[in-house]
Amino acid sequence: VTANQGLWCHVLSEIEMADAKQIAKCVKEGGKKGVELAGCADLGGLEFFTTQMQEPKGDVDLLQMCMDAANKEVDPAEEESKGGSGEVGKMLLSAGDAGLALINYVPASKADKVNAEEWMAATLKEVGGGEVRKSSPTTCVAYVAEDKATGRFVLKDKDTCQAQSVQFLKAKGLFPQADEEEDDWVPDEDADIEW
Repeated sequence: VTANQGLWCHVLSEIEMADAKQIAKCVKEGGKKGVELAGCADLGGLEFFTTQMQEPKGDVDLLQMCMDAANKEVDPAEEESKGGSGEVGKMLLSAGDAGLALINYVPASKADKVNAEEWMAATLKEVGGGEVRKSSPTTCVAYVAEDKATGRFVLKDKDTCQAQSVQFLKAKGLFPQADEEEDDWVPDEDADIEW
C-alpha cells in the first residue's frame, strides 16, 4: 500500500464512519417518532399523521431509513421502545440545504381510505410538483430541489407541503376538525406533529 492509497483508505473510512453515525441518528429519530405516532394513534384514534424529521437533512435515502425505523415492529427485549407505527399512515418531510425530501406510507389495512400516490400529488401541487422517485398505492418518495432563481425555497416548500398534506387528509375526513366543545385534549407540541 502506497502512502496515497493509505491516505485515501483513511479518508474513506472517516466518510463511512460519518455516514454510519448519520444513519444511526436517522434510525434512532425514526424509531422514536414511530413510538410517538403509535401512542398518539392509540390515545387519540388518529390513523394518519404528517410530521417533520430533522436528521435526514433533506436526504431521501436517510428519510426512508427513518420511515423503516418508525414502522419496525417493537422489540419487547429492547430497553427502549422504538418503532411500532406500522399501522399508522404517515407523511414524513425533511428539509436540507439543497432541497426537501418527502415520503409517505399507507398501511395495507388503510389502503381503502388513502392512495399514497394521490396523497403525494396533492402535497406537491402547491409547490409546482417535485421529482417522484418511487411510487405505489402504499408509498411514495419525492424530492423538491431548492431553486432560488425561480423563488423555490426549501423552508417555504416544507411548510407548504406540510399544510397541503394535512388539507388532503382533512378533505378525506381523516384528520380531526376543531370541536369547540372538546377542548380538554391538546397534542404534545414537542412531538412536531401537525394536527
